[in-house]
Amino acid sequence: MIKLLLNILNKEFTLVLKDIHALLVLFIMPMAFILVMSLALPDTASNIDKDRPKIGLIFQQPEDSQLPASQALTKLAGFHTQKYNNEKELRENIINDQLIAMIVVPENFIQLLQKNEPIDNNLGIYYSPSTPSQLRFLLMASVRQVTALWQLEKKLKSKVSDSFMQQGLKDKFLGVSLVSEHEISISDDKVEAKQPSSVQQSVPAWLIFSMFFVVIPLSTTFIVEKQHGTLQRLKTMPIKDGYFIFGKIIPYIIINLIQTLLMFLVGMYLVPAAGGQALQLSANAWLLIPMSMSISILAISLAMLIAVRVNTTDQATTIGGVTNLLLAAVGGVMVPTYVMPEVMKNISGFSPMNWGLEGFLTILLREGSFTDILPEMMKLLSLSAVCLFFAVTSYKHLLRD
Repeated sequence: MIKLLLNILNKEFTLVLKDIHALLVLFIMPMAFILVMSLALPDTASNIDKDRPKIGLIFQQPEDSQLPASQALTKLAGFHTQKYNNEKELRENIINDQLIAMIVVPENFIQLLQKNEPIDNNLGIYYSPSTPSQLRFLLMASVRQVTALWQLEKKLKSKVSDSFMQQGLKDKFLGVSLVSEHEISISDDKVEAKQPSSVQQSVPAWLIFSMFFVVIPLSTTFIVEKQHGTLQRLKTMPIKDGYFIFGKIIPYIIINLIQTLLMFLVGMYLVPAAGGQALQLSANAWLLIPMSMSISILAISLAMLIAVRVNTTDQATTIGGVTNLLLAAVGGVMVPTYVMPEVMKNISGFSPMNWGLEGFLTILLREGSFTDILPEMMKLLSLSAVCLFFAVTSYKHLLRD
């Protein structure tokens, strides 16, 4: 039986290698998509500065803008601040939605504040009508913190002469040393830590997409066997159907594992060589193997189900192609789920491509363990079992006809 299985595998590999065009689709297509999308998609982390809301700043007394204390207004956390000399120009930019707000500092405002003298004109914040309320609250809180800092610095200078002591007391009053930032890892809690970069999104997404395109070479070899009478000859042989099914699965699992290796190498070396961000793998990278195999088994099972139900390669290409496109569009391959509205996010959870993508992102982005990717793997393998069951049933009916 082992010799028979080896002969079946040899037959399948021979048929697969003859269809060179289909193999090129499996390898060239995802490579091109990964390169293009990794370079085209903006990275969230690298565009934080570009996406910061812009505010204008004007000092009614120009000399005030040269004071050291005034520099705090030009570096408000979370905002891009630009100085203006002409208040009319500043208002025009707000009206044209180029700025979300402007800050007007009255004459001698900083000096009077630091001296604890009466202030006739308050510092003014003027918002664009389209400025969201959340940004208004954030800007107001930031400006209030700056004004409080001015008052605090003046009091500290009058009571403490040492500059290091002043900084220490200032940090203590502002709570700088009392607050620390942390990122939640999936190993600590089931919370998504961050969004994937363009290369972290593109490599697994288009790899999964290409894996499901095994329907083209698999269905082609299957239809060739039907047309050449191979299936009819198989009826006369005392061989279990499982051997033929198993013989078709093994070659394509190997092909998909080669795809996985090559596409991750593309992300690690070819994308940065083309000017993009390199894909970084952590110590849990070995989990990519079982995750890839789970996706591969489902892709092959679905492809086999389609192959045994169609009669021509055109039918297989059409049905398989449309199915893959729909699963990819819904599953977060073509459009990342983090930019989808809530309704579409819920729908994407029904796509098996989304299960595979989430499994990959759990490994690459959240440094998850085998236990963390197990739910996605179980869903993939369960659906594989269903597809294989119907594929084998259809195959047996085909042999009896």
